[in-house]
Formats: sequence, C-alpha cells, structure tokens
Amino acid sequence: MKKTLLLNSSYEALSFISEIKVLKFILKEKVDIIANWNDYIIWGNGKIQHPSILKLKMHVNIAAFKAQFSRGSLVKRDRGTCQYCYKKLKHSEITIDHVIPRAQGGKTSFLNCVISCNSCNNKKANKTPEEAKMPLIKKPIHPSFSNHCYLNYKYDLWNDEWDNYIFY
Repeated sequence: MKKTLLLNSSYEALSFISEIKVLKFILKEKVDIIANWNDYIIWGNGKIQHPSILKLKMHVNIAAFKAQFSRGSLVKRDRGTCQYCYKKLKHSEITIDHVIPRAQGGKTSFLNCVISCNSCNNKKANKTPEEAKMPLIKKPIHPSFSNHCYLNYKYDLWNDEWDNYIFY
C-alpha cells in the first residue's frame, strides 16, 4: 500500500497519512506537494497524482508526534535488524538489548535500547558495547514521529525520497 509522508513546514517528518487525509490537506490548500508516486488518487469526479511527500504550509508543534517507547516502535526504528551483526531478524528472533545494561544503571528508552539477535544479546551480556568489543551499527535515536505513523514494512512500499527526511 502506498502512503504519503507528511512534513512540518521546517521539513521535519511528522507522520505517514492515508489517501483520505492527503485529499483533505490538498483540497484545503494546507500543504505543498514535494514529490509524487507514479500513479493517481481517483475520487468521484476528480483525479490527482498520488503525492509521496507533502509539506505543511503552517508549522505545527511536533511534541504531539513524539513516539512512546514500545517494542514495536523499536523494531521499526531498527528495521528488524540486529544492531550488532546486521542480521535481519524474524519476529521470534528479536530481543531488546540495553546498550548500557540495566545492571550498570541503564534505562529502558529509545536512546539506550536496540534490537539484537539472541546470540549477540547473550554474547554482550551485562557489558557495554565497548566492554564486549561489539560496536553498534548506529547510535540509537528517538524516532522522529509516533509509532502509529510508521509503515508496516511487510506490506507497505518504500519511497527512496523519504530517506532525505527520515533519520533512523
């Protein structure tokens, strides 16, 4: 399924929106079209090229779009890949690793947790990546928009132009 990335007026990613919301934003002239898919949204007596990226004309407070920590958001942020060995993981293979272990005072948060395979998680144990000599693929970050807005990577299509606005 094709979705549309909604950007704030400052080009920060806010969410993915449905075709219905795309039409509402365009018809109310609240957005600028940045990029399009190669197909159309057709309704009643109208047709427009399906936008892949929209930018709001008016700035909105992004605090409302901050994600709450959850296993699902973490898996989507890390794209289902072990953050130590690059292995693409099945749902049943995913474990959550605390970069700074809880035994050393590490908190459960987006900035301290990554997904890992069971093998890497057991090997790292209660050590930091430096102590275990297991560098992370990338530093953990807070997702830029809420978990209900992420794509379901199994079923949704990815638009390469989104990489310019979404940072994982």
